[in-house]
Amino acid sequence: MSAATRTVAVTVPDWPLLAALDRHQRRDEDAPALDLAVAPVILLDQHRVTHAGPAAREAGVVAGMKRRAARAACPEALVLEADREHESALFELVAAAVDTIAAGVDVLRPGVLLMSARGPARHQGGEPDLAERILDAVAELTGWDCAVGIADGPFAALLASPPGRIVREGRSAEYLAPHPIAALRSAPVGPGWGHRGQPSATRPEKRLDLAETVDLLQRLGITTLGDLAALPSAAVADRFGPDVAALHLLARGQEPTPPATHHPTQPILAETTLETPLVRTDQAAFIARPLAEQLHTMLVEHGLVCTRLRIVARTEGGEEMERTWRHDGALTVADVVDRIRWQCDGWITRARLGGPATGAITRIGLHPLQLAPAGENAPALWGSAGEAAQRAARALARAQGLAGEDAMQVPALTGGRLLAEEVTLVPWRSEKPAHRAGPWPGSLPRPVPATVFRRPPAVRLEDAAGRPVVVTARGLLSAPPAQLLIAAPGLPALQRAGLRAGSACPVLGHGAPTVLDERWWAQDGTRAARLQLVVRGADAEETAVLALSRTGAWSLEGLYD
Repeated sequence: MSAATRTVAVTVPDWPLLAALDRHQRRDEDAPALDLAVAPVILLDQHRVTHAGPAAREAGVVAGMKRRAARAACPEALVLEADREHESALFELVAAAVDTIAAGVDVLRPGVLLMSARGPARHQGGEPDLAERILDAVAELTGWDCAVGIADGPFAALLASPPGRIVREGRSAEYLAPHPIAALRSAPVGPGWGHRGQPSATRPEKRLDLAETVDLLQRLGITTLGDLAALPSAAVADRFGPDVAALHLLARGQEPTPPATHHPTQPILAETTLETPLVRTDQAAFIARPLAEQLHTMLVEHGLVCTRLRIVARTEGGEEMERTWRHDGALTVADVVDRIRWQCDGWITRARLGGPATGAITRIGLHPLQLAPAGENAPALWGSAGEAAQRAARALARAQGLAGEDAMQVPALTGGRLLAEEVTLVPWRSEKPAHRAGPWPGSLPRPVPATVFRRPPAVRLEDAAGRPVVVTARGLLSAPPAQLLIAAPGLPALQRAGLRAGSACPVLGHGAPTVLDERWWAQDGTRAARLQLVVRGADAEETAVLALSRTGAWSLEGLYD
């Protein structure tokens, strides 16, 4: 962990909507100019709403809504389709405007710029003057309004940007504390997260989903960033893993230590001279992939990956243009291709839309600014990279070779209503079964029990009078449960929890039953019910269990930690 750097965040509110509206008005010259603050505008991607203007939001349109539902909620809204490449190219106008005030601007994503505040603030006479100059430059050169936030660390600066706040040095944690936990949805987190519409380059399986993680924290009663920051760091890392530990660090007003930068003896640089000068955006697609593959080959030879890339272009008139792109994790060939296309499109679009004139591009170079050993970002068998993971892989391969393919199995998420159906064991290194997305009505919300029984052990649930407790046809308990009788022979998991065979465990608390109607439309459909209980075992230890009722008979589906 390192001290948080003083950071400037420049954001353009509702940038995807502004870019889509600009494209719509340029395609249809007769279309009237619309004010996004007044006119209802909806942006769709794959028939779902990704952004809605203020007027559309007031009418009830929210992100994630289907096209038909959005139309019904706001029939008069202008519906536009998202165009990621146009958003990236058009945002070059904003980046170029900020470049006139301070150098070293990094594009985090279309709509958000980050840069260090130390040098530019001293040059402009202070942080308030720097923010004012950036606001004026963007408004004058592009016609759009932007917001500027300055704080310690990129996360605090991003949250300070919409209200235009300058957080005093050393006060970022205090500023972040009252923000709702949902603010983490815009956190600049590292590899593994899928909150930007695509998985990390180093973890295509997308270990965690940021929105689901935020929902989990809310259900656990963590409602503000201050609540999260107050938790012990070691406990967060042990319970939730490194991804949520990174969020905990951001909530405390700090930032993770950047990966150690490596400087090879010979600088890595991929360049190409264009026989035909680049003057159209479609030409960029033909030169981007060979150049990206050239850079990738050089990185592989050195055993390195790139996490921060500068794209430099030279024009016929000798002018040099450059732009730096940050990325979560290692840049793949596809990532580099996208950024070359977006950037070339942006430079050409900037001149076409009235920005500084750009001559034909004759040379393009790729300069990796932040390099790290490939092993630090490579996906691994146990969730981390390194020699230990390689030894584990060799051991598994040896065991599988001696005992057969089915002797070494690993879990794979398949999806289902019951806990035993959510995970399937498959042979290691074999193709994983397709994930069944559901929906699964009645499925258990996260967090799920840590121990799941493949063959649920039979139990008996009784009331205070010793009568069996059942779930009625209306989904209610026949009586409050008083004790849980363990009828199964001693399973190791039950013994560790103090639930021994033949013992009667007092019930200390219980939830409401959840009814599961499986295949209710068919003759072979079944009905079951779930019930969460807290019982006291033989060692006077309290244990949370998940009981499952089928045809009046109870069994244990799982045990909580």
